[in-house]
Amino acid sequence: MVWIFQLLALMKKEFLAIWSDKKSRTIIIIPPLMQLFLFSFAVTLEVKNIDIAVLDRDNSTKSQEIIRNLNYSTTFTNIYRLESQEQLKEYIDTQKVLLAIYIPQNFSQKIDKNEDVSIEIIGDGRKSNSAQIAQSYVQTAILKVVNNQAMNNTIQSRNLYNPNLENFWWILPNLMGSLSMLIALLLTSLSVARERELGTFEQLLVSPLSSTILIIGKTIPPLLISMLEASIIFFMAIVFFKVPFVGSILILYLGLLAFLFSIVGLGLFISSISSTQQQGILGAFVLMVPYILMSGFATPVENMPQWLIPVTDIISLKYFLILLKGVFLKDISFDMAISLIVPMLALGFVSLFFASWMFRKKIQ
Repeated sequence: MVWIFQLLALMKKEFLAIWSDKKSRTIIIIPPLMQLFLFSFAVTLEVKNIDIAVLDRDNSTKSQEIIRNLNYSTTFTNIYRLESQEQLKEYIDTQKVLLAIYIPQNFSQKIDKNEDVSIEIIGDGRKSNSAQIAQSYVQTAILKVVNNQAMNNTIQSRNLYNPNLENFWWILPNLMGSLSMLIALLLTSLSVARERELGTFEQLLVSPLSSTILIIGKTIPPLLISMLEASIIFFMAIVFFKVPFVGSILILYLGLLAFLFSIVGLGLFISSISSTQQQGILGAFVLMVPYILMSGFATPVENMPQWLIPVTDIISLKYFLILLKGVFLKDISFDMAISLIVPMLALGFVSLFFASWMFRKKIQ
């Protein structure tokens, strides 16, 4: 019976040790509640808040009725009326819409005569799951208008940049971005905390190096290591998983450098406020979960509640995933790539500023 009291005493000591530490209490209480909150709103299998485009060459009663049915649907937020097929392709290229609908000339007359004619639904294959679901919603709106005899020939679907809707083509770029983030975040979040545990942090403080030099020295090695490991991941995706690469190597590495720069700053900030490596790992995990949830990795950003969508603008992983899918599945333009790289660089400078500020605060 003595061992029971000994065990209870040891358990009491562990509970008190965990609860007496302010950082441990914070990690136990706040992150689970925060992640529960984010999971509830950010992760959904519904497809909603979709923007679509319509190129109506028919302008008949039937085509207008199809467009009205789409307007009445709560699934679609904006329906853009287009003037040309070039404009249709541009709207999908720039991800302004998830899919576009092409209604050919004399569509209504041919339907009435039971002649072969079809409406074309063109989806964005870079978001294959969402595009498939959205296409089914559009098909329902169309089939409410056309007669049953014409159903088999009425709708044709195709997808740009991923014609066969290969899941690997969609999910592997997302995984590549997330794994690159994981490597960079873990390397940097342990950096300063490891120095403290090894007792070498004090040696750095008495060295003639300035805090700026110390921050730069802590930034560059994990940045280069992360780029090397990311290169290996990219190589395996192309060679072993046959994900097509049709874009520019230069754009890919400029985007990768900007993204890892933004993550390294976050990792150094976590490390500078962590006393131990264990706290650094927990801090990285706490940050990583909401980062992935709100990046559009599993759920499109546009499916999230309207109040949450602006918050995703500070998630650098969101921009990097768009760039990755653009580089791998289509030849993304340099202008569009720059529009994604600039926010990542800006977030990197902000995170590095706060990391430097916290680092200086610790050494004063």
